[in-house]
Amino acid sequence: MRSDREGHVYPSYRLRASRALAAQYLKSQGAAVDLAEVPPTYMIFLRGEAHGIDLFKDLDVPRRKALHGGQRYEWYAPIGWDDEIDVTARVLKVAEKSTKSGPLWIAEIAYEYRLAASQQLALREITRIIERS
Repeated sequence: MRSDREGHVYPSYRLRASRALAAQYLKSQGAAVDLAEVPPTYMIFLRGEAHGIDLFKDLDVPRRKALHGGQRYEWYAPIGWDDEIDVTARVLKVAEKSTKSGPLWIAEIAYEYRLAASQQLALREITRIIERS
């Protein structure tokens, strides 16, 4: 994993929630498809790879060695179906830990989702990517 990427901020990209994709997302989880509002964790479904931000490639983490280490959400404002959202990803921390089977790398990535019209922070998501040896 590239520890020199710690602190790196990726270019923002803009997106809008899609009812059709949200329905697929909810179905894949076995949840009821209720599209009255944007599902709270739906935004994680809209990753930056489609917008030119490939964290696995940039951090030099082979997908076969990657583990999802969890997520944390901080909600500040509701996101509506017609809202355009500006998303920015930042590498907060890259750390190496020693284990019995070799080094384990952990990267914490913060995604900020801002309402494009006002730039109000709507959601902050912290994701952990782990590279196992």
